Amino acid sequence: SGDDVTVQYTFGYKRCGDGQVRICLHHSSVPYQAASSHMEFAQLSYAPLVHLTEHDVHEAQKAWGNAIKAITKAHQQKQDFVSVAAKAAGELYAYGHGNVLFKPTKATKNPFRPTAGDAMSYFVGAEAMKDDKFKGEDAGFAINGGRGWSEVAFDNHMLDCRGATAHAMGEYIFTDAISGDKVTVEYTFGYKRVLFKPTKATKNPFRP
Repeated sequence: SGDDVTVQYTFGYKRCGDGQVRICLHHSSVPYQAASSHMEFAQLSYAPLVHLTEHDVHEAQKAWGNAIKAITKAHQQKQDFVSVAAKAAGELYAYGHGNVLFKPTKATKNPFRPTAGDAMSYFVGAEAMKDDKFKGEDAGFAINGGRGWSEVAFDNHMLDCRGATAHAMGEYIFTDAISGDKVTVEYTFGYKRVLFKPTKATKNPFRP
């Protein structure tokens, strides 16, 4: 027919022992179809990276799930949930430390979020961020459009740790805080360890 079909992708590559570059991570999906404060980062000086372990990845996933619940709780209690989200995102995502390849689950008109502000809009909503660019698209995933999430559980299909970086693919299950309904979403995450040396730190100079 000559029709064009658009598919979104995540690829990871590595050079194998024979010198050939091959795919080691592949995640493709049809673009999502909807149903009908800015973060601040300190200037850091970097130390050599150390290897990531599966335990590190599990801890990062646990922290991510806890952050989603903390943002929900702050929103439900009418607290400053945007600041809670900004703090969590600054700790969990590598914005300010290098490129972040982020394609949110429900993002449609703006599927890729290369900046911290773009990511914040997705998590807390365009209205909360006062960002007209994402109005009508970003309802606030971390607050579930106002309903909130009571639980987040990761189910890894596979983990691949490669030195200072790691990849994880699987499903996470979100529990609606009002109805108790569970929503399953497939994911691919990439992790890296960033060690930094605060300018005036001497006794314990390097902080993972």
